[in-house]
Amino acid sequence: MECKLILVPMDGSNSSARAAAIAAELARAAGAALEFLYVVDIENALTNIGAAGRSGHPSVLEDAVGIGRQVLDQALEQAPADVPAKAHCVSGQPREAILRRAADSRAELIVMGSRGLGALRSALLGSVSSYVLEHARCPVVLVKSGNKVSE
Repeated sequence: MECKLILVPMDGSNSSARAAAIAAELARAAGAALEFLYVVDIENALTNIGAAGRSGHPSVLEDAVGIGRQVLDQALEQAPADVPAKAHCVSGQPREAILRRAADSRAELIVMGSRGLGALRSALLGSVSSYVLEHARCPVVLVKSGNKVSE
């Protein structure tokens, strides 16, 4: 399979960091580029705004974007120098934003972390990784947080 672009959704978790490392190895082997994506989850930000009160509104959104930029900057710093990489921070519902970005960028592969919420919690809350796995138009590799990555 020829692969030119690997999309790597990041959320700051250990499993997304492991996914980034695995995606880098795959990109190097395939001669592909990496595209890191952080989605500012609007629903969670709005919930936090409600908890913080109206005066917290601008700072909560700014904080969420700031966290996303930090996660993406770290991913770019850890990407191998010989693998082209770029990053995007977008807002929206993560599962939809990931699929939209994969389609828009014509990614041939998505490599993402799976937090391993468990069957019951995942059924109640919904799993971003499960949704992407089921609805993506390209192959998806899920990386669990317990998977080891070679150094």
